[in-house]
Amino acid sequence: MNVIKTAGRLLPTLAILILAGGCGGESDEPAQPGSDPGEPVSGGTVVISEGADMAIPLLIVAQTSMDGNLGGDVMYMELLRGAWEDRRLVFLTADQSPMAMARRYEYIGPDSASLRFHMRSDLRWSDGQPITAADVVYTYEIIGDPDLASPQQNYADDLESVVAENDSTVVFNFTRRYPDMLSHSAMAILPAHLFANTPTAEFRNHPAIQSPENGQLVTSGPYMIGSWERGQTITLVRNPHFQPAAYLDQIVFRIIPDPLTRLVELRTGTVDYVNGITLDQVPQLRTEAPHVRIETQEKRLYDYVAYNPGGFEAFSDPNIRRALSLAIDAPAIIESLEMTEFAVPAGGPYPPIFPDLYDPQGQAPIAYDPDQARALLTAAGWRDTNNDGILDRNGQPFRFTLLTNAGNQRRADVSQILQNQWRQVGVDAQLQVQEFNTMTENLSSGDFQAAVGGWSVGLSPDLTTLWAPDSPYNYTNYTDTEVQELIRRARTMETSEEAIPLWRDAASRIAQDQPYTWLYFMDMVHGVNNRVQGTRIDTYGPYQNVWEWWIPADQQ
Repeated sequence: MNVIKTAGRLLPTLAILILAGGCGGESDEPAQPGSDPGEPVSGGTVVISEGADMAIPLLIVAQTSMDGNLGGDVMYMELLRGAWEDRRLVFLTADQSPMAMARRYEYIGPDSASLRFHMRSDLRWSDGQPITAADVVYTYEIIGDPDLASPQQNYADDLESVVAENDSTVVFNFTRRYPDMLSHSAMAILPAHLFANTPTAEFRNHPAIQSPENGQLVTSGPYMIGSWERGQTITLVRNPHFQPAAYLDQIVFRIIPDPLTRLVELRTGTVDYVNGITLDQVPQLRTEAPHVRIETQEKRLYDYVAYNPGGFEAFSDPNIRRALSLAIDAPAIIESLEMTEFAVPAGGPYPPIFPDLYDPQGQAPIAYDPDQARALLTAAGWRDTNNDGILDRNGQPFRFTLLTNAGNQRRADVSQILQNQWRQVGVDAQLQVQEFNTMTENLSSGDFQAAVGGWSVGLSPDLTTLWAPDSPYNYTNYTDTEVQELIRRARTMETSEEAIPLWRDAASRIAQDQPYTWLYFMDMVHGVNNRVQGTRIDTYGPYQNVWEWWIPADQQ
């Protein structure tokens, strides 16, 4: 992917793919060693470093991971608030989280294919206008509009209608009951009074999106955008109508693309929080910055090699793809890149943090076996007939271009290691680095042979985003009738308990075919200055409770 994760969703945008990522994510290190920080107090500013700027901080049209984090976790409320508890995604009501609009909900209708939500009646947008069921109806009217081209367009696939019974009661009528009904009705809600007169094809050009500063982009969450210097800083200020009021006066995001610079600024205290520390930096940070604690999102990210049969015909043979996987020593890659504490070899779409979905046999990492790799290549007719060290068949060498994106040192290093490991079995990979947006365009259009990329794993088990034949993110054009039937059946089940075995079998079947080589699942590692109290960073995300963050008065 890059897929943007927020509130348990996969948002297909390569910007997230290129970034690196539960349970047990909260640090055991003390916030202030040897002292009690006391009770939360208001005031102060937290400075966060991100590697890339936001584009559109609305979840419905998010383009980057920053968009997803701000639009889904910080600036906008949902009917229900997602959370990660007991190794599963749960949904909280307004009595459990101030980021939820609905106090309660119920399944209704003879087949329980409808959901009625009873909303808080005291909610206000940041401009003081009331938040009502009409805002929910508007959001879901446009989400499925092809002119909008929302990454969440599939949320409307099984949605017949959304009806406001009154200002604080809204009913979702689905075509059938299925496990993701709650997830698909938990979208970040938009202010209808701001956007309703804008054609969906022009939505992204709305003045409040193009110039969201000074609160012009109306929000419902704890913060709104005070100022935005493109490519440099984003300053969030309190939304005066969100309750409980956030403790911090401001949250400032500084855009610092260079990982080393981000680390230096965290060590020196000019930034308080780095979202995404490269794993090789952790030992140095622990040694040189005792004022910083490490917090993680467990195994939510993975890097992969994608094989495009349309770009290199040999990749149409699953035995060839398997041979290339067998020639990769993933544990050695993890060790050489100093990732051992935070990464494990991967073998399929689901990480082991999802015990119901992960099959330790069908999705097991492929063991390093270069001899077996050579045997499979030989059986497919690839031999070194001219003794140049590169296999050939019908006069053509086994040579292809391996693409990755600029600005990601880990992937650049991995590409070089893959090149060397494949060379040991007679396969020649020519490395190519492209600017991120260019690479995204080439992956989407199928103009590549193989690529090293990455995805963030969503908390819903639905594999459609990456593996449906018509998905724009199915970069390898992978199609398997058995997989598609398993996905179809899983999506028609009424309960998660019925759907999970089908999702697990579909993932195991995909892993067997190896349209990707899954390299490793990684933690997303965050560095937080100990002066910042109240953070909750786990599998769900890094900014899920920013209104509770605070700084002791003597450290503001």
